[in-house]
Amino acid sequence: MERIRRIRGSGLLARFAVISAVLTVAVGLVVSQVLSHAIAQRAREQAEWTATVTLRLGVQSQLSRADLANGFDPTRLATVEAAVRSAQSELQHRSSAVSDLDPVRLNIMNLAGTIVYSDDHDLIGTHSSSDELPEALRGHVVSGFASSADDSGRDDGRRRLLEVYVPMQFSDADAPEGVMELYLPYAPVAAEIADGVRTLVITLAISLAVFWAVMFRFMAGVARRMRRQNEDLRSSVESNRHQATHDSLTGLANRVQLRDRMEHALATSATTGDLVAVLLIDLDRFKEINDSLGHSYGDALLRQVGPRLRSILREQDVVARLGGDEFAVLLPAVDGVAEARIVAERLREALHHRFDVDGVALDVEVSVGIAVSPMHGADAEELLRNADIAMYVAKEVKAGAVVFEPTEHVTAPSRLNVLGDLRRALDTDGELLLHYQPKFTLDGRHIEGLEALLRWRHPERGMVPPAEFIPVAEGTGIILRLTERVLGLALTQMRRWLDTGHPVPVAVNLSTRCLMDDDLPELVATLLAQHGVPARLLRLEVTESAVMGDAARCLDVLQRLHDLGVHLSIDDFGTGYSSMAYLRQLPVDELKIDRSFVMGMTDTQQDAVLVRTAIDLGHNLGLTVVAEGVEGAEHVAALQDLGCDIAQGFHFARPMPSDEIGPLLDRVAILPVPAAGMPTAR
Repeated sequence: MERIRRIRGSGLLARFAVISAVLTVAVGLVVSQVLSHAIAQRAREQAEWTATVTLRLGVQSQLSRADLANGFDPTRLATVEAAVRSAQSELQHRSSAVSDLDPVRLNIMNLAGTIVYSDDHDLIGTHSSSDELPEALRGHVVSGFASSADDSGRDDGRRRLLEVYVPMQFSDADAPEGVMELYLPYAPVAAEIADGVRTLVITLAISLAVFWAVMFRFMAGVARRMRRQNEDLRSSVESNRHQATHDSLTGLANRVQLRDRMEHALATSATTGDLVAVLLIDLDRFKEINDSLGHSYGDALLRQVGPRLRSILREQDVVARLGGDEFAVLLPAVDGVAEARIVAERLREALHHRFDVDGVALDVEVSVGIAVSPMHGADAEELLRNADIAMYVAKEVKAGAVVFEPTEHVTAPSRLNVLGDLRRALDTDGELLLHYQPKFTLDGRHIEGLEALLRWRHPERGMVPPAEFIPVAEGTGIILRLTERVLGLALTQMRRWLDTGHPVPVAVNLSTRCLMDDDLPELVATLLAQHGVPARLLRLEVTESAVMGDAARCLDVLQRLHDLGVHLSIDDFGTGYSSMAYLRQLPVDELKIDRSFVMGMTDTQQDAVLVRTAIDLGHNLGLTVVAEGVEGAEHVAALQDLGCDIAQGFHFARPMPSDEIGPLLDRVAILPVPAAGMPTAR
């Protein structure tokens, strides 16, 4: 049992080596036993043949019924013995193999079992008690093994005999009238068996050894590959586990790990009585660094923040990056608010020291929000929310570090509460959802695409209007996370529609901050691949004012998105101050006329002129033109006269949830999607 446990505890290759060796030996033993049995059987058959031939060659022809019944007189006995010797000589002359089976004794018995002839004259007249005699008298040749008369008790093959019984039947008789009993030496048979087994064992051992060596080498290669794969898999699992709990840029803990550590600290505090503090830190005017020096400098600065913070903290404290320029510090055990405030000031002081980023000296100021459990929250979500509110208060009043005050900050500007709730909504599922508004050809026969519109179902306030939370999100880095969520929701739904045979394009709006994010094209490419949606079905809408704010920088991001195969659209056209030079360079496919001009085009000549000019401009640039805010039949007629391509508005359909879009797509055909850069056929 101990050996078995050792084998089980060893490696795969060692187990294979031991088990295969045991099986190989077992196969060898089984085969050798089978061969030994076959050789023994062959020896018996040869003995039977020898006895039968001896009888047929000369013995039986010298016998008569009277001899079997009455025995032999001396003269007849001499004649029979001469015939026996003649038969044996004839056998030896015919086959050299038979010489090894020179008979040891020959007996002839009649029907009563009396020995009427024996080469041992002392046995003549005695009665045979052989158990094989009845079977032989029934006409069967019977063979077996017996011990020699001088058996010394050793069973080494030289003392064993082959015993054969051959029926003696006269030609005019229906049944045998006697039996010849012949004893042959077993030693030659034993020697032949030993020689055959030895040859087999050697051959089998060599063959199985070669087979085992080949299989061992093969399994060794398999084991090496499996070890490498296991190591790669283990490394991948560790990498994935690390990526799931750490920020990819700074290597610090991310929001997931921070939340886990907070929950653990809060559970521990319930036993120890220690207070738990959370500090939310935001770098002031970080956007200016990115805009003036580039994102590479901004990223390098962010990587230096963590070590600065860590140099002030204890080993058990946690530093995390939540995204953008926001960091968080978890203090699992503090004496109270005063200690948390002291730590916050030390952290601010550490970050105020000049940073050296690739030879460029950078000065950074930060705003810190402080929340301490249990006064400011009993769970991780509430603590983070209140620390977030306190941090934005610190930004508003430029106070550096602010402790959350329930009596004051709950009545802080509503946008702070909205921002805190929006962060929480991003960390949960189900609150943020999309409605879709179809875009139709002006004849109403085809759907050209859908625009995804974000909706927020607040657990307490119900549906929150987009105008109440979108501007708040656009003012902070949270808009990037919000855009990623919208893209994920839209692509998930597009994949469902594709699976049901509806390849409908969907448009998603991008903010100015998104256009400034160099990582946006990589994010879009990753999400498209994850959801298995063709890039040509995704449309990204950017406002005219967003593009013109930093046209040169946006041009690079838009071009990379266009290179992916994504269709691009300029939204709210006519409300900004477009430079014709930049407008001509932008890799866009679609131009959307702002609703304010479309709705007024049937009432004022100025709006009609602007709509006509926008349509002509779009067509001249090779763009598809979409009119927003189409709410009446008069709008449709006017746009048809002007040659507009697509219309979007309440006249055709209001925004609706995805489960209402499905039946609509079943009723209305989808306009074929053109390649990027090609206008929709009018």
